[in-house]
Amino acid sequence: MWRGAALADAAHYLFAAHEVARLEELRQTAREIRTTALLLEGRFTEAVDAAQELTAQHPLRETGWALLLRALYLAGRHPEALQRYTDLRRHLADELGLEPGPSLCALHHGILHHDLPPLRPDDGVQRPDHASVRGGDAGHGRAPIRPASEAQEGATRTAPVNVSPPGGTAGAPADAANPPGASSDPASAGEGTEPPSLRRPAQLPSALPVFAGRATESAWLSAAGGAPGRPGQCGVAPVVVIGGAPGVGKTTFAVHHAHKIASLFPDGQLFVNLCGFHPHSPAVEAGHALHGFLTALGVSAQRIPEDTAGRSTLFRSLLAGRRVLLVLDNARDEEQVRPLLPAGGGCLTLITSRNQLPGLIAADGARPLPLPLPSQAEAYETLARRLGAERLAAEPAAADEIIGLCGRLPLALAVVAARAELDPTFPLQAIADDLRAHDGLDALTGFDTTTDVRTVFSWSYQSLDRPAARLFRLLALHPGPDISAPAAASLAGLSPAETRRTLAALTRCCLVEQPLPGRFILHDLLRGYATELTHTHDDTGERHRATVRVLDHYMFTAYTANRLFKQNSMPELDLGLPNPGVIAEGLTTIEQADRWLAAERGVLSVMLRTAVQEGLEQHITGLSWSLKEYLNRQEFWPEAITALTPALEVARRRGDRLEEGRCLRHIGSIHGYLGHQDEALDHMQRATTLFEELDAVGEQARAHYAKACALYLFGRVEEAVTFSERGLALSRAIGEELWLAECLVELAWFHSHLRQLEKSLAYSQEAIALFQRLDAPWQEAQGMEVLGYTLRLMGRYEESLATYRQAMEEFRGLGDHRNAIGSLMRLGDTRLAMGDRDAARTDWTRALASAEQQALSRSAQELRERITALDSNADSAITLLERSYTLRTHSGPG
Repeated sequence: MWRGAALADAAHYLFAAHEVARLEELRQTAREIRTTALLLEGRFTEAVDAAQELTAQHPLRETGWALLLRALYLAGRHPEALQRYTDLRRHLADELGLEPGPSLCALHHGILHHDLPPLRPDDGVQRPDHASVRGGDAGHGRAPIRPASEAQEGATRTAPVNVSPPGGTAGAPADAANPPGASSDPASAGEGTEPPSLRRPAQLPSALPVFAGRATESAWLSAAGGAPGRPGQCGVAPVVVIGGAPGVGKTTFAVHHAHKIASLFPDGQLFVNLCGFHPHSPAVEAGHALHGFLTALGVSAQRIPEDTAGRSTLFRSLLAGRRVLLVLDNARDEEQVRPLLPAGGGCLTLITSRNQLPGLIAADGARPLPLPLPSQAEAYETLARRLGAERLAAEPAAADEIIGLCGRLPLALAVVAARAELDPTFPLQAIADDLRAHDGLDALTGFDTTTDVRTVFSWSYQSLDRPAARLFRLLALHPGPDISAPAAASLAGLSPAETRRTLAALTRCCLVEQPLPGRFILHDLLRGYATELTHTHDDTGERHRATVRVLDHYMFTAYTANRLFKQNSMPELDLGLPNPGVIAEGLTTIEQADRWLAAERGVLSVMLRTAVQEGLEQHITGLSWSLKEYLNRQEFWPEAITALTPALEVARRRGDRLEEGRCLRHIGSIHGYLGHQDEALDHMQRATTLFEELDAVGEQARAHYAKACALYLFGRVEEAVTFSERGLALSRAIGEELWLAECLVELAWFHSHLRQLEKSLAYSQEAIALFQRLDAPWQEAQGMEVLGYTLRLMGRYEESLATYRQAMEEFRGLGDHRNAIGSLMRLGDTRLAMGDRDAARTDWTRALASAEQQALSRSAQELRERITALDSNADSAITLLERSYTLRTHSGPG
């Protein structure tokens, strides 16, 4: 066993200098022989590691470099082999004026043309009995790298001993391994002969020792790949495409799973990095990859066909009836992969790619396995494997924050964990603080190009064409959380067809995800990368125009959607015309409008904040009113106040007192729904004062109507009647029939609670007739709601039931889920008044299910209270009914 430097304790003696050099030469020669043996055994990954140690310790010794380049090539790392030769040649030329020797040049030529010179056990290795050291060549071996001038003259090369070709027995004569009339070359087997004996390649890279999680994906992959040759495969080799965003851990997962199932493939494992997305090297051509595979299987270079089709045919023939696992890493596209696919059912192919390879899935039956971000628990386990569970348990909040700041992206987690590992005493909270302070990809700069998050992202970005690259950059200007195709079209100013093609390209490259049909998202770190790019490549004007276009898209679409509900609670707004390139969604039905608003609710909120940040007052006003309308219908009342407040601030800045009064009136109405008496009445009074100063009679009538509603909610019914009658009188005076009818419905409701039922009946019937004449179906349904209640109090139950049913159907047709649920609830109330407890429970249960489905929490709570009271006894249910009607929220237009 060699330990340390030879004769270290006698280095001062004269004899020691020569003996140390001789022993070191012997040691280095032995290591070169061992590395050569590893190559001859097909243990290419180990050979790469051994050769890298040789070149690191003796960087000017030609033999080590030759072994390293050959090992890299045979391990499927062809581009890296070429790059290492180029780096070496440039370094020698720039720094020392030297050129690689002829053996290295020949090897380089062989790598370029996929025709390596045969490997001999003693190629370039100094025999121990001839070891000598002369001056400056000490420790450099027999074939030192020579000056460039000498490289032109050629050199005499010692003839190699006659040893077996690849696949024979190392150290034996060639004719002993291949007797006359026989061949060890698998490609020489003719038709009708037994399948030739192939080498058993083991090319899988090392698995990550700290791999964690992915149990669900691993189980799916085991089921999809299954046991080789299992029943039901019909002789077809399974192919699985593992896709996902840059840095999500596709290769790590594929290699980990490949090691896990390697024992199921006794004929070997093949691995190649196809360099489909690589910063420096071109993508590996299929023919070159096949040459490497065939070489690894023992086919001599002379018998490998020149063309890709021939190589693919030979490859499939050799694997027929065998059980081999293939891992094709970092694939570029379908054309690169197809020639590499085996045909026999005993093989399994795992492909990793940033491209989804849809053609391979459609035409070749490949199974897709999209690799999502790991869960929070899996991300925590990943950190724990690297840093130790104790360290994370000591700072759990900091660990969670690190995971959040890394966006759960495995590559980002690995970079941060590596930094933490380098200094085990460094607090995790300090690391989290550093990530937060950098607020971007600077905190995730890796240790080389393969671990630098920004660089890894750039490989995918650089593969895009110009339209796709531009859209990717501009997506950073959309605040999220997701975006539809029409919104993306407006953002980029593209046609719908162009946008669909471009989004498809981004999705195929996994730079954007499509969690739901037609909706696209960017990972937080990719959004940060896109933000950097758009500020580098797109000027301020281009970014501003894109932001305005996408704000136009949402503002005009939301305004159209709300108008379709025909509730007349939203003022007419002068929004102007959309900017060129804007494509508003063509909503024509209430169902479309309802679906669009539900899908875009979160987006509308952040778009409103964007408009506020950009100071775009027209967009603030349009988005505020549209968002408020939807939130109000859905009982999201605090959010509705938040949405409308920016419009109030814009009105005040502009000195638009009429708009200011409208905002105050609506905000006051919402405070009333929330039970905020002081805030509600204060807003109403300020609105009324403004309208009186402006002599806006119609607005005064609306303000009185809204104040009456608020007073009723606070149990002040007599005062409510007074203000409602004022609104009625003003509406009659100016001939505004719609608001006149609204006030009639409100008065009908108030008088029903004062038990002035005949007056209530007359008011509601008059209002309904007006709404019918004015073609105001939503308001008509509101009137029928009040009429149904009055009829129930009058004991006219069948008429009450019929009226509620009619109101319910009208609300449903108008997409007003909240009031439709309310009508069904009051239908059950009438059944209870009739003594039919079971029918009442049925109606309330149906209404509760709808309320929960629509996320109407207040309506759902009201229904639960009814059902609970009914289960207790009928009397308590009736008491609750009367109390709930006393406090009922009147859902007028505000």
